Amino acid sequence: MRRYLVAVAGALAYGIAASSLTAQGFGLYEHGSCVMARAGAGVAAPCDDASGIFINPAGLTDRRGWTFTAGATIISAFGDFTNDTTGVQSELGNDPITVPHVYIAYGFDDRWAAGVGLFVPYGLGTRWPLSFEGRFAGYDNDLRTVYVQPTLSVKPHPMVALGFGLDVAIGEVELNQRLDFFDQAVPGAPPGVIAGQLGIPRNTEFMDARLTASGATGIGAHVGVLFEPTEQISLGARYITRITLDYDGEAQFRQIETGLILPADNPLAPGMGPVPLDAIVLGLMAPGGPFANQPASTSITMPDQFVAGIAIKPTPELTLLADWQWVHWTVLDTIALSFDNVATPTSLPQNYHNTNGIRLGVDWRATDRWSFRGGVLTHTEASPAETVTPLLPESDRNEFTLGVGVRFTRQFAGNFTYQFVAQNDRRGRMRNPLPGEDPIDLNAGVYEFAGHLFGISLTWKP
Repeated sequence: MRRYLVAVAGALAYGIAASSLTAQGFGLYEHGSCVMARAGAGVAAPCDDASGIFINPAGLTDRRGWTFTAGATIISAFGDFTNDTTGVQSELGNDPITVPHVYIAYGFDDRWAAGVGLFVPYGLGTRWPLSFEGRFAGYDNDLRTVYVQPTLSVKPHPMVALGFGLDVAIGEVELNQRLDFFDQAVPGAPPGVIAGQLGIPRNTEFMDARLTASGATGIGAHVGVLFEPTEQISLGARYITRITLDYDGEAQFRQIETGLILPADNPLAPGMGPVPLDAIVLGLMAPGGPFANQPASTSITMPDQFVAGIAIKPTPELTLLADWQWVHWTVLDTIALSFDNVATPTSLPQNYHNTNGIRLGVDWRATDRWSFRGGVLTHTEASPAETVTPLLPESDRNEFTLGVGVRFTRQFAGNFTYQFVAQNDRRGRMRNPLPGEDPIDLNAGVYEFAGHLFGISLTWKP
């Protein structure tokens, strides 16, 4: 039964890895509707709200007094998987997800400013129907990581600003997976013999596994710089360090009756007459058994990332922006996960590769009251071909944004944005590999994914 805990470990680890994707996979970069409307470009010219705490902390200078910004991004994702052999299409059943952001900044004078931000950079999920064969890798998954980011900004020179501070990350994850008895190792048999070789049909559901992990915490740091050599040109950069999150979770199991009767003297029940398979499974749920509820733990390193950009103002009302983003994904090489009822930790290769993204945006202040924005972005995928699963059906993406800003009063303003996500189709698998199987050989269909995002941010400057 250790093999099943390894499979469950794989689902948990892949799910946690998915939650750590930033600007790829299930990561989020939309933490302020103004900069979201520019396709996320703004490291060289943060918006005139408090979202610079996330985009570039150096952008908090040149303001006095309080700035409060709060809002949310509503994400409506849709997609499907088409099986190569059967042609059956299984559709993703996600409900819209609301991801909040809150920023508070205070400018002491023309040189010093401070602030704190709260946002959810990793917070999506996947929900697949139980008719989908991919339920054996994961069918209902929620991944959330909250960042609290205190920041200090200083302007030591009229053309240079610096920002720095801490990143406190708090993560939790919930994954639900069905288990297939077909893949079960046979006790006492030679290694590699599984129940499917004894006549157990594939997709014999016998257990529902639910994995929850909370209390994952880690601390990192961020630093940003702005350089404005002229009134028309500004350059910016931001670096965020890697963060290691320690997840402490629990595996919970619920039996699903199969109704199968094993013949007499079956290797799964040697020396016994005909016996229900469900009775054997029930015995494995006893305290200390492989399917008893038990703790599980792992550590995941969130990668460091670097963003650099330029902003050009052909006129005082028009700003053109371009950002390049690099994420150090090779730090996610292998994940080790431990179960209480398994003597040795499970080592799960991830083999992620570094990613690059380009963000292009335009910001036009049409009047003192109205602003219009738009942008386009593209980035590469982080996951290799062997880890494209129902938990993380990720690929290269192109995204397009439009937004409007309106100043209701001198103190109160709002920004509203629409963003469309177009992900390239990508081949992937529906189940986790057995020992000796090449995961790429299991890629048996095509994942399609797209999404609509709606952002709103309100800013108050008393």
